[in-house]
Amino acid sequence: MKTTMFGALVASAVASLVGSTVLAADHEAGKTGQAGEAKACYRKSCGTSVKGYEGQCGGTKVEQITDQKACEDAGGAWVTATEAKKLKRM
Repeated sequence: MKTTMFGALVASAVASLVGSTVLAADHEAGKTGQAGEAKACYRKSCGTSVKGYEGQCGGTKVEQITDQKACEDAGGAWVTATEAKKLKRM
């Protein structure tokens, strides 16, 4: 009976460790694109497309904005550099 209890404890510890590793990987995936590129704030179009950061055209990175909510609130696009290339055509 003691061996069964020890086995159950070990199994639950391993399951917890694997589960936390998967959650950490999912969290990191949310910060990056599919190819492992980091996401950042980019302009959707030229001029005043991002409030408070004027004068450049679509697809250029707004270095001063570093989080998704602030980017979207200012009118930017939270995308990878590869995805931002598509915005240059607009």
